[in-house]
Amino acid sequence: MLIQIPSGIFRSLFLRATMLAAGAALSCGAGLADEQVSTTIQNKDGKFSIDGRFSIEADPSVAWDVLTSYEQIPRFVGNLKKSHVQEDLGIYHFLLEQEFEGGFLFFTQRVHVLLDVHEVWYQNIQFIDIKKKDFLIYQGSWSLTTNPPKGLEIGYKLEAKPNFDAPFAGDFMNGGAKDLLKAVRREILRRQKNKDLEEVPRLSLTKPTTPGQNKKVN
Repeated sequence: MLIQIPSGIFRSLFLRATMLAAGAALSCGAGLADEQVSTTIQNKDGKFSIDGRFSIEADPSVAWDVLTSYEQIPRFVGNLKKSHVQEDLGIYHFLLEQEFEGGFLFFTQRVHVLLDVHEVWYQNIQFIDIKKKDFLIYQGSWSLTTNPPKGLEIGYKLEAKPNFDAPFAGDFMNGGAKDLLKAVRREILRRQKNKDLEEVPRLSLTKPTTPGQNKKVN
């Protein structure tokens, strides 16, 4: 049950926390040390432009699986409460419904977006909110770029303009974007580790059946 936002100082604090959740939502899609993730933010007339990125040693297939695990995103991004592919519109084109939550003390607010998503396989994910319920503008992208010797670079861009007032929203949007990127990076590392463990060859426990089999070579 959602509680009506009070006036005065509680409203101000509440809206700040709400914007933290908005920035932490994984759009299309909340650790690790901050220096492993970089973000910049600009604010022009209430429209926030965020540019974030990180480098990681991982297979592109693992990173892509994390970014496109739309139904599983709430498991590793804490503020995202719902992520559901609503409608398939064609090859690599679909509508994605997401719902994320912010709050302060015992007040909570849920924010909804309906994203029109386009994928370019193993390259990028473009998204734009077509519902425009809680944001006048909400659009951006994820990108994958092979960048030797750093490995794989993951990029994140977001332009967002909320349709409600939020004092100091920029600080919280930027902090939320960092939390989001760190959560995605952590999940990529976790899945890469699991993949590496699965690919480690097991030592044969069977007795050699032919001369020289399993012989150690100096």
